[in-house]
Amino acid sequence: MKSKLIFLFLFIVSTTSKLYPQFEVTFSNNYPPFNFTNEKQELVGFNVDILNAINDLYDTTDIQISSGNWAAINTALKNGKTNAIGGAHYPGSIDENYIYTRSTINTSHCFFYNTKYISNFSLEKFRTTKSPLVAMWKNDVLVHYVLSLNPSAKFIYIKNYEELIEAIDNDAITCLFGQRIGGLYFANKLKKDYIKTLDHRILERNMGFKVSKNSPELAQILNNGLEVILANGTYEKIYNKWFSNYEKQHFNWKDYIKYIFIITALFLALLIINWILRTKVRNKTKDLRRQIEVNADIMQELEIQKFKAEESDRMKSAFLANMSHEIRTPMNGILGFTELLKNADYSTEKRTKFIDIIQKSGNRMLNTINNIVDISKLDSGLEVVQIKQVAIETMVTELVDFFNQEATEKGLYLTLDAPVTGSSTPFYCDPYKLNSILTNLLKNALKFTLNGGIELKYRYSKNGVEFWIADTGIGIPIDKQATIFNEFVQADSSHSSGYEGSGLGLSISKGYVQLLSGKINLTSAPTKGTTFYVFIPNASKKEIVTKPKAPQITKPKALPHYHIIIAEDDSTTYYFLKEILKDVSKSIHYAKNGNEVVELAKKYPATDVILMDIKMPYLNGFEATKIIRTFNKDVYIIGHTAFAQESYKQKLLAVGCNSYISKPINREKLLNLLKNIK
Repeated sequence: MKSKLIFLFLFIVSTTSKLYPQFEVTFSNNYPPFNFTNEKQELVGFNVDILNAINDLYDTTDIQISSGNWAAINTALKNGKTNAIGGAHYPGSIDENYIYTRSTINTSHCFFYNTKYISNFSLEKFRTTKSPLVAMWKNDVLVHYVLSLNPSAKFIYIKNYEELIEAIDNDAITCLFGQRIGGLYFANKLKKDYIKTLDHRILERNMGFKVSKNSPELAQILNNGLEVILANGTYEKIYNKWFSNYEKQHFNWKDYIKYIFIITALFLALLIINWILRTKVRNKTKDLRRQIEVNADIMQELEIQKFKAEESDRMKSAFLANMSHEIRTPMNGILGFTELLKNADYSTEKRTKFIDIIQKSGNRMLNTINNIVDISKLDSGLEVVQIKQVAIETMVTELVDFFNQEATEKGLYLTLDAPVTGSSTPFYCDPYKLNSILTNLLKNALKFTLNGGIELKYRYSKNGVEFWIADTGIGIPIDKQATIFNEFVQADSSHSSGYEGSGLGLSISKGYVQLLSGKINLTSAPTKGTTFYVFIPNASKKEIVTKPKAPQITKPKALPHYHIIIAEDDSTTYYFLKEILKDVSKSIHYAKNGNEVVELAKKYPATDVILMDIKMPYLNGFEATKIIRTFNKDVYIIGHTAFAQESYKQKLLAVGCNSYISKPINREKLLNLLKNIK
């Protein structure tokens, strides 16, 4: 009888231990997406799934889950009415009253912004904004952090995440500051996909389970369970379910762009060209492999393609070596003679000679840069045709006059064979491109002619104009004639040739001829000279591009000095302009950005001339010019920029500039502009 009673007692204990859980873990019911009550009044969330996954590891259900508001569940834990709280952040110091398990996740705070109002938000922009308005919780630590970034910040305090996210639609609010994942959860829930966050995160804290000191076994179970689900992949699935959509980083490359010096820009251009050439080689190699896979019978064609790829690679290597030479050689002249002028006293004659060398070296480097820009625009298809009426006789005569001095210095003749009478039909073309074609061909002829001379001849035909440029130079070998118009090719590209140049002139000329729907070819014999033939058709008058007229400004003719504002964010350029304008100025005021030049124009309404840099902080030159024209129609505005394209000039005139000068700024050109102000 006694043994039966013992057996019955053990059976009851065993049964009740399975009916009633050994431990209880409580969660907050209002902390989405970590743990919260959904529309069906079910307790769900990341931390709840973590605990359920741990519970599933055991044969019996030992852990009961309950919920309540945050204050109530903390009181319950303190009073021993529950064994643990899930989703608790760890304190910054040792808490002897509770056991904290290993972390389930790391949380952080960040800035949120509305892309409808701010397209490019950053910490730097927040620091420089005057009195930004921030929506956030009233928390001393968070407020102190925001004020450390911008002491002029103002605050709107909110009470919950939904109210926080709704606040972003107020265009008076600069940004939000709050818990990253919670904020993104409500942004997604409220379908506000235009809300973005900065990747800069602060106040990172670990979250896990806060366990009563009286339940060390529960803490051990939770730690062991976390180890297991981390190892078997369950944790990753739960994490991806709740957070993967909110952890995607949104990069805005504009935040990382800095001002680039001219030498960096040169090497970047070389890298781009190198990439283009590598891509060409890679594509040709892929084509060869496909042909091998498709048909083994085309091996002969593969050999031809392989030769072309190797030739392209040799062209690339030759070009890189040539570009290095073409950049380093004039740079050596610039830096070397600048160092000499700085560290020693020389006679006026020697100083003048050194300065002349520096200028020539700078012009040579500028010519190389212009060639690289032109060929890049041709390769990328960005070059456009600007059709205007062209006076052929005037253009050709000016070119011959210009190059005649160089020919005379080399002991060569340069003759012009023009038709007896001009054409009665107006000729329409892109004057810049036609001038560039003839200039490149004449420069080429002068470069490679040592004795004799060059003849330029042109004739009108029924549909256009034909040009012949004949020289008595070194000629082009037959094996080079088929590729002489390719990029980076010279008739003699060896290191001992003694000829300067990038090898881009003929390639640019051919590209421009093709844009103008013309033809170009050559005849040549080594040591006997070369003749280039160019035909340019007469374009339709309908294709003429109407350029905007510059505002007609009437200035007093007898004004030898001007009140001038210089708008320029580069201090070196400003000091250069100030120096060359000192003899023609009554006063000079300096603006470092677009906002400052607008304010100076308002402050000094008697200003005669504004030198307007186009690329400036806050307001660029286009925007600043538009604003100035709203209150001052008379001031003469000269736009200056490193962009030298004709289309850029037209854009400047369209916004209200009176004239334009490109960098590097030539002193004589600038003074002539000022001299000719009406």
